[in-house]
Amino acid sequence: MRPFPKVRELFARIRDDDKRIMLASSGKKADTKYYVDLLKIGDLIDGSVSGDDADHSKPAPDIFAASLEKLGCISPADAVAVGDTRFDIKAAGKAGLKTIALLCGGTSESVLRETGAIAIYRDPDDFLAHYDELATPAFLLLRH
Repeated sequence: MRPFPKVRELFARIRDDDKRIMLASSGKKADTKYYVDLLKIGDLIDGSVSGDDADHSKPAPDIFAASLEKLGCISPADAVAVGDTRFDIKAAGKAGLKTIALLCGGTSESVLRETGAIAIYRDPDDFLAHYDELATPAFLLLRH
C-alpha cells in the first residue's frame, strides 16, 4: 500500500495555518495507527478517533461526534470534514459538519456533489494546491 502524494505536506500546511487536525476512521484502532504511521503524520495531528470509539459506523454521525468531542467540544460550524465517499458526507452532515470531498476514493464527482460536498478535489495534492481558497478554524480528516 502506498500513500497518496502530498498527504504529509497537506497536513503540515494545515498545521502551519494554526488549524487543528483530528483523524477519524471507521476502522479499528490498530488500522488507524497503521495509517498514521504509514503517512508519517503522527506529529501533525491532534489525535485520532477510530471505529472503536463509536457505537455506529458511517453513515451514522458517531465518528464525527466523537472527533468533535475529542477536539474539545468544537462547534460543528467551526469544523470541516474531509472524506471520499457519500457515506462520509452523509455522516458529517448528520453531525452538522460541511464536507470537502476527494475523488481519489473512487466515488464520482456527481455523487459527491449531489450528497452535499462543499468542495471537491482530485486528491490531497489538488486540495493542497487550492488550500488557500478555504478558511475554517478546524479540520477533521477522515480515511474511509
